[in-house]
Amino acid sequence: MHSTNTMIRIFATAIRIVALPLFLLGCQPETVEEAGPDEVLYFETLGMGQSGTIRDTLEVIYRDEASLQAALTKVMPLGTIPPVDFTQVMVGLIAVPTESGGYVVEVQSVEKTGSVISVNYEFATPGQDCVTIQALSLPFQLVIIQRSEGEVSFTRKTKRYSCAL
Repeated sequence: MHSTNTMIRIFATAIRIVALPLFLLGCQPETVEEAGPDEVLYFETLGMGQSGTIRDTLEVIYRDEASLQAALTKVMPLGTIPPVDFTQVMVGLIAVPTESGGYVVEVQSVEKTGSVISVNYEFATPGQDCVTIQALSLPFQLVIIQRSEGEVSFTRKTKRYSCAL
């Protein structure tokens, strides 16, 4: 009988050793992963500038040469725009009219989730300590983006910078 009690204690201890970790695993908080984009699309600056004839914010994607050429008559890029292979890429143009200089448009990322392409850009604004030209300005950026089909949305993040030393 003494050996039966010993066997029962060993069996009970073994069950506790096995059951306790399983019980504790069931008590762990559920980990929720934040959903990111399905795909990050390649992009590269094609041109940029500070002047043009556009008077309203423009956020657009061009998928053919004729559309791009029509848009280039409304902005004045610094330098020459190289040829674009529209079978491989599309061109994004973001232009934001301002009442003074010192502003910069810069694409940060291009992502695709489902059938939606998101172009995320930063609009840098000069701080109060900056000396800027007081004239109408059109900061803009042209980017080539890996060609992809889908609806395009633009997201602006405004950031103020300081000119203090």
